[in-house]
Amino acid sequence: MRILPDFAKPGRFGIIFIFALSALVSGCGIKTFPKPIGAPPPPRVNNLSARVEPGAVEISWSALPSAQTKAIRYSIMRSTVAWDKRNCLECPPPAQAEVHSIDAATAKPGADGKLRWIDHAVSMHKALRYQIALINDNGHKVSLSNPAIAKIYPGAVAPSDLRATIQERGVLFEWKQTPKDVQGHPLKATTLSFVVQMQSASNVWTDVSPLVKGEAYYDKEVPAGTVSTFRVLAVRSIDSENVYGEPSSTITVMGPKSSGAPPPPAKVWMVPVHGGLEVHWLEDQGKTAGYYVYRKQGKEIVRLTANPVSHPPYVDHGLSRGATYSYAVSAVSAQPNHKEGLLSKWVSVRNLLTR
Repeated sequence: MRILPDFAKPGRFGIIFIFALSALVSGCGIKTFPKPIGAPPPPRVNNLSARVEPGAVEISWSALPSAQTKAIRYSIMRSTVAWDKRNCLECPPPAQAEVHSIDAATAKPGADGKLRWIDHAVSMHKALRYQIALINDNGHKVSLSNPAIAKIYPGAVAPSDLRATIQERGVLFEWKQTPKDVQGHPLKATTLSFVVQMQSASNVWTDVSPLVKGEAYYDKEVPAGTVSTFRVLAVRSIDSENVYGEPSSTITVMGPKSSGAPPPPAKVWMVPVHGGLEVHWLEDQGKTAGYYVYRKQGKEIVRLTANPVSHPPYVDHGLSRGATYSYAVSAVSAQPNHKEGLLSKWVSVRNLLTR
C-alpha cells in the first residue's frame, strides 16, 4: 500500500496545499505593474526667480497647467533676510508674510508662459526673500516653491545717445554709457553689460537681446516693415546678482524691408585634408543658386569662388603650415538677379598640415 506524505493527506493542511498549488499552476502568466502607493505629489512652482530693477524687484515663475489650477491661488510670500545671510538659500527663512495673491485659474501668463509680479516696496542694500505658496480653497497651504533672494544694489545710470542704423537684414543699435551708478558712484566698465528691450503692443518691455558687452548690438530679428519701439538698459554684475539700471530714452525703428537675398548658413566648419582645408556649411532649406566661400588672413579678405558652389564642401588648397585662416560663406538667391546675402560668422582654424 502506498503511503502518502502528511502534507498530501486529506484534511485541513492537505487542502490548503492543493489549493495553493492549483493557484500557482492555473495562473494566466500575465504580470502587471504594482499600483502606485499613495496620491500623486501636489502641484508646485519650481522655477521662481527674482530680478532687481530700478526701485523694484520683478519676480517671475512658470504658470501651472490649467488642470492643476482649480481652486488654487498663488500666494507671494516675502521676508527680509539679514544682509550677512543674503547668499544663503538654504538658511531657515525669517518670518514670511503674504504681500500679494493671484488667482491661478484667471492669471494671464506672458508669451513665454510665465507670470510676473513687481514689488515696489524695496529699499537699497536690503535682501528680500520670495517664495510662492499654493493655497487651496480651504485656505490650506498645498506647497511652497523654491526660494529666490533679491539683493538690492543701486543700478547704473541710463545709457545715452541711443541710435539705430537700418541695414539690409537687421538694425544696428549703438549707445554711450557713463560708468557710474544712480547714486553717482563710479563703476568699473567691466562690470557692465547691456540689454536691448522692445515694447509690445500691450506696453510690456521684453528683452530682445542677450546680455552684451560693448556699446552696440546688431539685431537680425527686428520685424521687417513694421514700426517698433526700443530702449537699452545697463546691467550691473555685483555679488552674483544682475542689477538692471535705468532705461535709456526710447527710439522708434522701422524694420528693414526684405531684400530677397537668402540668409547666410547658420554654421560653418573646417576639416583638415591632405593638401588643404575642407570648408563645410549647413545648406539652406530654401532654394538657392549656390554659395560663395570667403577666406580671411589678417586684414585681407578674398572670395575663393568665382561662381556659386552648389553644395559643400569646398577645398581650399595652397595653404601655409602653421598659419591661421578664417572662413565665411554667403548664399545666392535663385532668382534671375542671383542676389548675394550676408556673410555667415567667420570661423577660424590653424592649418597644422603641410602643403
